[in-house]
Amino acid sequence: MKQPYLIALVILSALLVPMSQAFADDNAKSNHETISVDAVTEFVEQNENVVILDVRTPAEYDISHVPGAININVQDELFIDVASRLDSHKTYIVYCTKNPVGGRSMTALGKLQELGFRDLYSMQGGHIAWSEARLPMTKKEE
Repeated sequence: MKQPYLIALVILSALLVPMSQAFADDNAKSNHETISVDAVTEFVEQNENVVILDVRTPAEYDISHVPGAININVQDELFIDVASRLDSHKTYIVYCTKNPVGGRSMTALGKLQELGFRDLYSMQGGHIAWSEARLPMTKKEE
C-alpha cells in the first residue's frame, strides 16, 4: 500500500522542480539593467519599442530633458495610476537627476516592476550624465 504513495510523491516532486525553476526565471527577468548615456541613442534607434521615461518633477523636465522623453513624476501620488496606463510590453529607459541608488529612478523602477513591467533600464548617471556628455537636450525656450 505504501508503494503507490511513494511513486505518486516521486512523480509530484519531479513536476514541482521545473515549475519552481520557471517562477525563479520569471522573477529574474524583473530586475532592471543599467545603460550608459552614450548607449541610449543607439539603443533607441535599434529598438522601435523603447520609451525614455523622465521621472523628475514637471518643473525640472520643463527646464531641460532628453529629447523624446515623457515625463511622469514619481513623487506624484498619481504615478502608479499614470504608469499603469503605459504599455508594459515596451522597453523603458528611466532616469532622474543622477540616478543614485535609492533615488527617484530606483523608486520608479521598483513601482514599474510591481505593475508587471519587465524590460526596464536605468540610465546611468541620469540627466546630469546626459548633460555632461554634451548629448542633445530639449531645453525650455526663454
